[in-house]
Amino acid sequence: MRQAENRVKIEGILAETDLKYGSYLKNGENVETIGGMIKVLVKQEINGTPVELEIPVYMFSGKYTKAGKLNPSYESIERVMKDFVSIAAAGNEKDADKIRITSGTIKMNEFIGQNNQIVSQPRINASFITKVTGDFNPEASFCLEFLVSNMNRETDADGVELDPPRLNVEVIVPQYTSPDAAAPNVDVITLKAISPSVINAVESYWESGNTYRASGRLNFSAKTEEYMEEVDFGEAMRKVRTISVSEFIITGGSQAPLEGDFAFDIDEIKAGIAARKTRLEDAKSGKTATNKKTPAPTSNKGKLDLGF
Repeated sequence: MRQAENRVKIEGILAETDLKYGSYLKNGENVETIGGMIKVLVKQEINGTPVELEIPVYMFSGKYTKAGKLNPSYESIERVMKDFVSIAAAGNEKDADKIRITSGTIKMNEFIGQNNQIVSQPRINASFITKVTGDFNPEASFCLEFLVSNMNRETDADGVELDPPRLNVEVIVPQYTSPDAAAPNVDVITLKAISPSVINAVESYWESGNTYRASGRLNFSAKTEEYMEEVDFGEAMRKVRTISVSEFIITGGSQAPLEGDFAFDIDEIKAGIAARKTRLEDAKSGKTATNKKTPAPTSNKGKLDLGF
């Protein structure tokens, strides 16, 4: 199965840098690496509303290519670590470097958290970053291909639909798959539609089991909200909490489904989902992941049942 188009563009101010050298053993040999995380400050509008984002971007590269040459991505990350100036280092935005990422990708970081529950967090990965020396146009956007799994209107804790409405669209994104992998590598990602016109278009034209393309804006931000904490007796206490938001807001997309070689095969998607499910269940039970064959799903083109 082909890898989906998965492209993130970020243009903003370098806020923080946390990169370091590392290494690991592979076939008895030491592999030198560099990696970590940076944060990028982006001030942009989402559906006409100004927002200030601080986007974590994860970076990693081995020092040498398979041919034994210095890896260009390693050099790029090392330049960020050594030569780029962040807001944290400069003490202000004015003296920090403006940066541009044009080939970032969306991936899901999935792990076992507290109470042995699966935690799925979206991440932006990138290997190449440049300084902006000319026109500076802050932006945090994405373009993504996917197969639609399902969609639903967002509700509050009592099950009441939000007003204004928000639409959650769960999609399956084929990622890079190693040639010797037993099944395709896929991620389950939630996109959101918040504009009335986009919600109407998605609900009218998109169908589960079909392949589409969408573009949109990243919303990696934080918001505060007040809540009442109940006590054993007397008046409830009013408290404030900060909630981190990591959202992919749809602003446009294809109306008709992609067809032919551009459409993702449902049976291959099911095989990828089954492999993902096995991997996560093994992680919960403490088993070591293996490269065992995933049973081929039975063909069922008329109905999309991904088993999760």
